[in-house]
Amino acid sequence: MLINKIQFDNLRFAPDRTQHCAVVILTTDESTLCLLGKVDLPESAARDDVALGLMRDALRQIRQMPEFRTRQDVVQIADDATQEFRQTA
Repeated sequence: MLINKIQFDNLRFAPDRTQHCAVVILTTDESTLCLLGKVDLPESAARDDVALGLMRDALRQIRQMPEFRTRQDVVQIADDATQEFRQTA
């Protein structure tokens, strides 16, 4: 699975849990996946840190799916993505 586009929607901060959450929308060469990503960071965290944390959580969820857990398919991020996002794959 090649991830071509990464978007975030409905980004929110839950102060009681010190947690950012958002819908992580991944457009791939096969389909579009929408996952609820969460990352434990303070409200003042840098936007890039929040984005990377949400992306890491989305990839963690994908890797728990049966087709990826058994390594029948690999998760890759397109070459034109930023270096930080490519490193999460």
